[in-house]
Amino acid sequence: MKRLHLILLLFAALRVVAADPEVVPAEQIARKWKRTKSINGPTEKIRKGLEVEVGTQPVEVKVDADTAVSFQNIQFQRDSAELLDGVTAAQIGEIARAMKQAGSERFLIEGHTCDLGSDAHNLGLSQQRALAVKRALEWHGVEPGRLQVLGFGESDPVIANTDETARAKNRRVQIYRKL
Repeated sequence: MKRLHLILLLFAALRVVAADPEVVPAEQIARKWKRTKSINGPTEKIRKGLEVEVGTQPVEVKVDADTAVSFQNIQFQRDSAELLDGVTAAQIGEIARAMKQAGSERFLIEGHTCDLGSDAHNLGLSQQRALAVKRALEWHGVEPGRLQVLGFGESDPVIANTDETARAKNRRVQIYRKL
């Protein structure tokens, strides 16, 4: 029995060493989504934007602001909604696992861009990128009805677009648990 226990510990240690440090593990994401449920009351945030599947009708979505998770390691081809492989694929797999652990919770997937390009182009690109993440999560078995997408283009930067490093931080995907 001790031998089996040691083998399992060794296997777990190897798995951690082999894991890509840039990928946020499903357990960490799921803990955040679960932990905020136990707070006295979630911090409500209303997001407004355009939902790709609806077209150009404005939508109002309420999310728990405490559950925001920003993924800058979900990367796309330049000026495209095509997802890159590698870390991006691994991260989407972990997000899907976390969403499955969350039971029937619903999520908002937001796409954001930097300020390069026109406002209209960036809005469309951010919507298409959020939709690409949704489709990848569906491919991993997350039910489509649990996912909503909104693109914000360059309208919600986390930092001023002063240089390429700052712009890279603004090109991101964020996921919230919906209220």
